[in-house]
Amino acid sequence: MTRPSSLKGLRVVGVVTPKGDSGSAGYLRQMLSHLNDGIVSVPLRDAGDTARIQMTAPDEIIEPKGGAGWITDRFTSTGGDDIAQVSFTSGTTGTPKGVVLSRRALHDVVTRLSDAMDLTDKVREYIGVPVNHSFGYGRARAVLHNGGHVYLPPAGFDLSEIRKMLSDGKINALSAVPSLWRVILAAASSFGDERNNLLWIEIGSQMMSADEKVALRNLFPAARIIQHYGLTEASRSTFLQVDGTGPDILGSVGKPTGDTKLAISRDGRIRITGPHVASFILSEVGETDLKSTFETSDLGHIDDQGYLWFEARADDVINCGGIKLNPDAIEAKIRDRVKDAGPFAILRRADPIRGEALALAVTPETTATTDQLQSAALAVAVDMGAAPGRDVPAMTLDSLPRTSTGKLQRHLMTPPSDQTLSGSLGPLANLMGPNTNPADSFITAGGDSLTHLQMQLLLEQNLGAAPMGWEQTPLADLAATIAQGDGADGQTGAPPLPDGSMNRNPSGIGFWALVAEDLRTNDGTLGSQGFWALFVHRFGNWRMGVRPRILRIPFSVLYRILRKAVQILCGIKLDYTVAVGRRVKLEHFGGMMLGARSIGDDTIVRQNTTFGIRTTNDLNAKPVIGARVDVGAGAVIVGNVQIGDDAIIGANSVVYFSVPDRGIVQGVPGKIVGQNLNTTPKDPT
Repeated sequence: MTRPSSLKGLRVVGVVTPKGDSGSAGYLRQMLSHLNDGIVSVPLRDAGDTARIQMTAPDEIIEPKGGAGWITDRFTSTGGDDIAQVSFTSGTTGTPKGVVLSRRALHDVVTRLSDAMDLTDKVREYIGVPVNHSFGYGRARAVLHNGGHVYLPPAGFDLSEIRKMLSDGKINALSAVPSLWRVILAAASSFGDERNNLLWIEIGSQMMSADEKVALRNLFPAARIIQHYGLTEASRSTFLQVDGTGPDILGSVGKPTGDTKLAISRDGRIRITGPHVASFILSEVGETDLKSTFETSDLGHIDDQGYLWFEARADDVINCGGIKLNPDAIEAKIRDRVKDAGPFAILRRADPIRGEALALAVTPETTATTDQLQSAALAVAVDMGAAPGRDVPAMTLDSLPRTSTGKLQRHLMTPPSDQTLSGSLGPLANLMGPNTNPADSFITAGGDSLTHLQMQLLLEQNLGAAPMGWEQTPLADLAATIAQGDGADGQTGAPPLPDGSMNRNPSGIGFWALVAEDLRTNDGTLGSQGFWALFVHRFGNWRMGVRPRILRIPFSVLYRILRKAVQILCGIKLDYTVAVGRRVKLEHFGGMMLGARSIGDDTIVRQNTTFGIRTTNDLNAKPVIGARVDVGAGAVIVGNVQIGDDAIIGANSVVYFSVPDRGIVQGVPGKIVGQNLNTTPKDPT
């Protein structure tokens, strides 16, 4: 065995962790003894823990003796650069890694936690989480450092034991993860006046809603309640004081304290810097020096007051049609709607329409009905801006797999596969859901925009073209039409698109005058992303007037570079082959896919807008956008359609049909709901 460089020359001892909680006191005393004596501890699952032994090459392996119960030994935490411990974590993913922690890292946690909670020698704490994990071990060190006592339950977290010890005045502090606090909240009515004896509470770093935190402080009104956010690699990076905190920040996980600093990476991950961060990470690929900074797999943001808001684990996020959904947040909102639901989990499943969609896992202990949870999940996802479809497949498990600190291991739960459905709706049932009434139409069945596009494609693939007014046709009739292979409406393919061989900038105005006009139209500032997208578009067309072709080559190379830069930096895709009129304003930026045939003068286009083809059966079928059209954010205009002059396309509308001059379109699928009477054509000069 080869010892990693960070442990060379040190006394390294493996400490076998207890099976269950019955030996936790002996384990804790052994770990604290090593910390006092400068010995590096390596927690092992058993004496034959090959993976951890090979990774750390300990000099000796110890199996501590001793039961549970009270620990009253005085412990004094001290800092220093020496390595103190190698913890092991697999998070929720199952991939093991060693976390090399210094004495400084462990001591920094003790001092900041002591300050945050005002710990004193009066603390008598029931530690409701295993002490072989950073949460429980940190609690024990902090309480003992301040002269308090800790109680390690012999059979793990026991609600009846907690109530009795509170009643007898034996404990006044309790630490647990949110999943255990929910057990307590569900049994709130069983507490009497003994609840006022609880003076210190720490909540672990899992997701917990603001409403749950309010319920907890109402149940224990005398307690100082602190929630932390952290990981084994960076324990207790933030603290949130739950008692006395306003409702506007209760949903956060608090602020960093001491020398801890937070940042958010470009892809939204939480990055932690501070003396408490692990020194090295050991893995199968080698040893990584963290240099006091650890980038987590957690997504979050920091508000203008400096509070950290946890959003999701990056590997748990459900990308439902481009909307990122946090399953923890969905579960919390479901609990708000379905009281006392019992254990359940929201999972990610593959979806042919949306990319990913929701699934549900329940257990025999789940008290809510599956229908209640499915309905609530769909409603919550819609409230969060997603189009989740009409079905949330459910699976029943004996129990939900969790880590020893209560975190759900979603990767161990495989949701049910999408079923190929048949019956009276045939292939339409795969899109609309198995419980759809065949007498409903697409609209009355509540079809969403993503399903609309898929239905359109399905009809065109089977019938050559979608029947006119199919959205109002009973689904049973559509299914019958597909079965007969009939119903094409005689539409023909779109004419060829321009080949890009000539300069299609507006005539009657020079290149630089056109650029200056675009700048004035787009707020007169060089910081406008819309202006730069138009500038590159105009340049791409101008270069086509350079003759002969060999002289145009360097301009073409430059155009391609600039075009890609605009796509990456501005989030706007506008090829030079799209004919763009004068005074077009690309208001805001991001998510603009402007694959139209042409865009008329004085048109306004907002963010997250898509112009393009409706089906791969006709790649020339792109829309023509008229003059003075006002396109709302999130609108989708697809197919060989004409959007008339002075039309208004409402935000998030889906348009797959031609719109007359001055028409106002709203909805999914879009409908003409009125006429724009406020039209004043601009002077083209």
